[in-house]
Amino acid sequence: MNLEKTEIWITTENPLELKDGRAIRGFFGNLYKNRPEFHGHIGDKLVYKHPLIQYKVLDGSALIVGLKEGAYLLKAVPRLEFLEIHFQKNSIVKQDTTTDVLHFGLIKDMIRYSFVTPWVGLNEENYDKYISLNTNLAEAKALLNRILAGNLLSMSKSLGYVVEDRIRIISHLEECEAIEAKEGVKLSAFKGEFEANFVIPDLWGIGKFSSRGYGTVRCNSGGQTR
Repeated sequence: MNLEKTEIWITTENPLELKDGRAIRGFFGNLYKNRPEFHGHIGDKLVYKHPLIQYKVLDGSALIVGLKEGAYLLKAVPRLEFLEIHFQKNSIVKQDTTTDVLHFGLIKDMIRYSFVTPWVGLNEENYDKYISLNTNLAEAKALLNRILAGNLLSMSKSLGYVVEDRIRIISHLEECEAIEAKEGVKLSAFKGEFEANFVIPDLWGIGKFSSRGYGTVRCNSGGQTR
């Protein structure tokens, strides 16, 4: 299927860090409180589905990406004067918005992707299972492949795309520094590459905390590039 993707690249006076993705999400969430696509809440309740707008920091700049309805909403974002990060106003020196229509979903060939930010794929349940398989590398890898396929299924459901065949995954991942989900709570994260018979929008994120920049993938073959 084809879908619309909008990117807003923002360069600020003071460079940003990966962990600032959460604060950028909070900034835009406060600007657009009436649109749950920006912040993932309806009232005081969380929206439990793959986000249509994601907030990232890449090479010191902010990147806000939207797909489908998220893309439509981002096109209407005006030029801003600053981002407020941790109660500090960070002046914007450059802001660019681009919109494309791209293909999404299953294909016959395998496409190679790399994680440009750490992927957080394990929850409490599958973390225990992963640890128990640590002495069996093949089974541990198979578990990560199943979780990656599940991430793509979750994304497809959020975008209204029906996956009519099996998603094939081949991964080459290794653990990296744990991610602090909240104060005192750290989750395992992974870096590396994987292949899938699936077109993922370039610089889109999958897995836990994808809305704040984690699990962002870059296509290394056959897909869209910026």
